[in-house]
Amino acid sequence: MNKILAFLLAIAFIILAWFGWGWYKQNIACCNETVEEVKEAIVPEVVKYGPLVYNWNSGKAITNDLWPAKKQEIQSADAEGKILRIVGPYFKDEVNNTSFENIGLARADAVRQILSDSIPLERMEIDSKLMSNLDDMKTKPFGGTVLDWKIRNENIKEIDNKALIYFPYNSTKKLENKNINDYLASVAESLKGNEKTVALSGHTDNKGRPAYNKRLALNRTKTIKAILVKLGIAANRISTTSFGEEKPIETNDTEEGRQKNRRVELEVQ
Repeated sequence: MNKILAFLLAIAFIILAWFGWGWYKQNIACCNETVEEVKEAIVPEVVKYGPLVYNWNSGKAITNDLWPAKKQEIQSADAEGKILRIVGPYFKDEVNNTSFENIGLARADAVRQILSDSIPLERMEIDSKLMSNLDDMKTKPFGGTVLDWKIRNENIKEIDNKALIYFPYNSTKKLENKNINDYLASVAESLKGNEKTVALSGHTDNKGRPAYNKRLALNRTKTIKAILVKLGIAANRISTTSFGEEKPIETNDTEEGRQKNRRVELEVQ
């Protein structure tokens, strides 16, 4: 009886050892081997900036491979009687280490110098614009330069989205010349196919009585309005107002200054 029991125990031990060895190989021995972790390669994002950018606190204009095409675009828009207006961006917290009033003017001048090999300096003017803050403006290059051809002659002066149309003393008639006719025709053309409107405001010098000057300025706006209506623009798309002598843009102490104050301001809205 003892021999049989001993035999059965031996058989049970062998079976247990067999299954135990199999479990060990599957769950323990296999996992001691070195497993190489495969990591997915991370491709850095390529950031593409515009053709003309700046760094924080720097007046230097930075160009890249997009600049030649942009420069060609600027040159192709050139026309007789126009100047290139360059407006440089700047932020309130930037440190201005330049000789200009603000770093935006320094940036505009840097662009002017870059373009001077193809556009005469006297046909370019610079200005600046205070920008709203950007999230990464201190760490990444930023753009914001405005380059636009504007009409500049004795009768028309374009500034941004506004134009000044000059009148002779005590006159409500527009100056009869090609510059003004062409400009008003271009305004009328730009208003076709959209719902934009025109705001006209009249201004005078300080000669004469204020009440008279206000009527005179209003009549000047009506003269321009009549021309635009004749060119096909609906009258209800054109508003007129008069400030008379209240808002001079130059001194009234000289004839040249008074001439610049006798104007209608035309703004497309």
